[in-house]
Amino acid sequence: MSRVVHITLSFVAAMLLLGASCNEPPAIVILSPAHGTFSTAPTVTLSGQVLHPRAGLEVRVNGTAVSLGPGNTWSTTQPLDANAVINPFVASLVQVSNGKVLSRQRIVVHAASSVADGSFSNQGVALRINDTGLDQLEPIIESQIDLDLAALLPVGTVIVNNECFLDSIFGCIVRASVTVSSPPPPSISGFTFDADSGTNQVFGDIDVYDIQVQLQISGGISCGLRINSASAQITGNYALQPAADPSNVDVNLIGAPGISLAGFSHTFTSGVCDWFLIGDIIQAAIGDVRPRVEGGLLEFLDDDDGSGPADSPLADAFEVALADISITGPIGQALGVNLEAPLHDVLEDPSGITLDSNVRVTSSIGTGPGQCQPPAGTPDLAASYHVAESFPTFTGTTPVGGVPYHLGIAISTSAFNQLLKSQIECGLLRMEITEIDLGNGPVPLTAGTMAILIPELGGFPPETLMRVTLTPTLAPFLTGNDGPGAGQIGEIRVGQYWIDLVVDNQDQSLVLSGALDFRAGLTMSFDDLSGQLVIGIGSVAPADITVAVIENTINTNETTVQLALPHLIAYVLPELGESLGAFPIPGFMGLSLHGVEVSRSGSFYSLFTDLEPAP
Repeated sequence: MSRVVHITLSFVAAMLLLGASCNEPPAIVILSPAHGTFSTAPTVTLSGQVLHPRAGLEVRVNGTAVSLGPGNTWSTTQPLDANAVINPFVASLVQVSNGKVLSRQRIVVHAASSVADGSFSNQGVALRINDTGLDQLEPIIESQIDLDLAALLPVGTVIVNNECFLDSIFGCIVRASVTVSSPPPPSISGFTFDADSGTNQVFGDIDVYDIQVQLQISGGISCGLRINSASAQITGNYALQPAADPSNVDVNLIGAPGISLAGFSHTFTSGVCDWFLIGDIIQAAIGDVRPRVEGGLLEFLDDDDGSGPADSPLADAFEVALADISITGPIGQALGVNLEAPLHDVLEDPSGITLDSNVRVTSSIGTGPGQCQPPAGTPDLAASYHVAESFPTFTGTTPVGGVPYHLGIAISTSAFNQLLKSQIECGLLRMEITEIDLGNGPVPLTAGTMAILIPELGGFPPETLMRVTLTPTLAPFLTGNDGPGAGQIGEIRVGQYWIDLVVDNQDQSLVLSGALDFRAGLTMSFDDLSGQLVIGIGSVAPADITVAVIENTINTNETTVQLALPHLIAYVLPELGESLGAFPIPGFMGLSLHGVEVSRSGSFYSLFTDLEPAP
């Protein structure tokens, strides 16, 4: 009897479990590829599974029936459209008897090349300093050079050491020494620095003024003598290249500097200096002091070992100046991303200097510099859209207006897309809409107003508040193409921008959900007051917006929704441009930026500015 009861209980338990399983609604899942995958192949194979199946179901991918295999799995090969780039695939589970869609899942495959997360966009950023920009930096470079003649020619330096100035058959009658003395110690009244870019080098010119050296003649005669040189010109050519740490520029003197002293003279300051032998001693002193002054300056400004820590002071000052022009740290910290731009090359030409850098942009969670705190549900993306582009060539004027400028910053499409990807991973482009403008100003988004577009909402009380949330699942990307409208510097595309329409109450009941794919024009401008490159989205044509309904809890006519919603979304998307924010461009070495032109240098998105004293 107990055995029968045991079997009966097991059977009942099994039937209860089977019933629980049968109560689970059928669902379809796409197992591969991952949402947002990039591929350059002509086709892609999608595979998935039907969960909790029952009789009379059919799998459809983009409207085409797909057979079920063992384990209720399915697979299909679909073409990829490289021109569209964004290739959406919707897997639907349909009840054949009535055509009702029971479950949907949608993914996007990008038919394009990509840059993997954590990889570099090679030669992705250019920093251009024109010769006129170097002119603005010259006073600052001067301030970093400590040209101290007293240190180069210290007091006590022996210029003539106990030399004989009057000899005889009985031996030397008069001997004398000449040493550097004080007061005052050797000095200069000042110096100026000028730099001019040339082919594969930068020419540096230091002009030193009013060189004074006090000398003491001693031995058989005692006399004070001051040597003066009105000026000294020191010239040299300098080569620029990436340093061993490629985040810095290495500046090296090419060969030895040249020096030329002018207006050399002397003045007696003490003692008896009119003896017949004094003239010989003075000439000997002057003859020896002049090359020693020149040698001291040359030794000070020379580059002892080429690259390395023993660079010449001018080379060091150049390096410090160029390091202060680095933009990656301030921009990355302001945007909450890690922005690295190690140098690939440094190019000098007669119009200026171009720093050519590779670029890597990544996101990391935290509260430190270059980190962010993304909201829940923010995607972690494996790659960003890549466009093969040539590094631009710069001249002394802007590419569109032909206007002279001091400083230019240019970024490739691929590098910009890395930046957008990292910002999406930090929570960029999330929006909520609670108002709508139907032509007479904004009004609350209610079931009554939305019923104009979705008639089924007429079943709700008209005053029911509604809310639309927009959440990115992928990174927007620039295609490298020009924008579709006038004044638009580029084209931006967005795939699977998720949209939810919910009742705006405590329950947040879902009404509709779906995905938007759209293309729009990108605008850029520079705000002088804030020092920011402002990014915006131009007007969007409804024809450039695709709406895919995924969940439909009110059984609305999906075709009608897909035709009506693009007009509402087209109104909202320019506001989305405000969410793209602005990119802070820091000042350089105490100088602020004044915008000259925002345009394209070849394919690169470029900002050209003048350097001005900070207010």
